Parts: sequence; structure tokens; C-alpha cells
Amino acid sequence: MSNTLKKSSIFKRFYSELAEKYGKAKTKDIWDYAEEEFSRLKNAEPSADKASVSYVFPAVALYRSVEHFYPGEALAVTRGFGTKMGRRLRGIFSKITAFPGIPSLMWKRMDRIAAKLSDGYEIKNLKVTKEQCFMDVVSCPLYDKARELGTPEAVQMICCMDKEYMNGFRGVDYKRTKSVAEGDDCCDYRLTKSL
Repeated sequence: MSNTLKKSSIFKRFYSELAEKYGKAKTKDIWDYAEEEFSRLKNAEPSADKASVSYVFPAVALYRSVEHFYPGEALAVTRGFGTKMGRRLRGIFSKITAFPGIPSLMWKRMDRIAAKLSDGYEIKNLKVTKEQCFMDVVSCPLYDKARELGTPEAVQMICCMDKEYMNGFRGVDYKRTKSVAEGDDCCDYRLTKSL
């Protein structure tokens, strides 16, 4: 868990994205505002769960900060960052799962992997076989927390990351056409073995 956005392995890279778009001086203002907002969110909920502190609070703080300085731009800017960060993570996951035997091992344990990944989420239509893992996430704790904080659109940044990095797992064809955070009835995860 990071104490500041600058220490977050995921969100610290947002600074350079902001600098490219808004320039260094304005980026410092945006970042300082986001750091204050992040601290405020953490202090308001000192017993918040790890996912909220690591993902939701940073996403909400950054979204609110961009929106504060550039009204109407936050959704596009944060989604753009989510997509770029997801592509970066996709490359990492692709390298990790390139080791011989890793994709086969993942599929042998897909039932356990699906159970672990869906912990805390409300799932319907779960189907796990030796060659498929399908699930519809109808309630996402990340989205629910952002909605509780009054900034549900901030989580779309994380959804954009997810949509990209999930394509990095070798041996898996991944599809998701819907997202709760984007107003759909579920996030429709469809993983099919591609070995």
C-alpha cells in the first residue's frame, strides 16, 4: 500500500501523462491537488480495505484533480492513462506467462484462480471448465466504493487497464464487451484456452 501517489507502482506514471498534456507547471498543481485529495480520502477512512486505498482512492483523487483544473476532461484523460498503463502491464504479463508450462498450469488451476479473482465481487453465470472461464460480474467493489465517494466514473480508468492487460496472458483468448462502471448490467468476462 502506498502512502502517496508518487509511490504507487501504478498511478505514479500518470504524472508524466499529465506533463505531456498540460505542461510541467500545471501538472505540479494537478498532482499536488490530487495528493491532497488522496490523503483526505485515506484520512476519512483509516480502516479502508487495501483495494480502496491502492486503486479506488488514487483513481478518484486523480479524476477529481483533473476535473478541478480542466472541467469536462477528466474522463477522457483518466481513461487514456488506463489504456496506456494496461498496455504496459499487458507486456509484463505476456513475458511472465511466456515461460514454458505457465499457460497450461494456469488452466489446470483456473477454478482456483477464478475463485480468488472473484473474491469480493458478485458473480453470476460462472462457468469454469478445462478450456473456458466465463463469468458475469454484476457488482464490483471498486465501482461501488467510487460511487459511494461520489465519483463513480473514476473507476473507468481501472476498467481500461483491465481490458488491456488481460490480453497479455498467453494461452488465453480474452473478451469483455461490457462494464458495470460504464453503465452496463455486468462485466462479461470470457476467457477461452488458446494453447
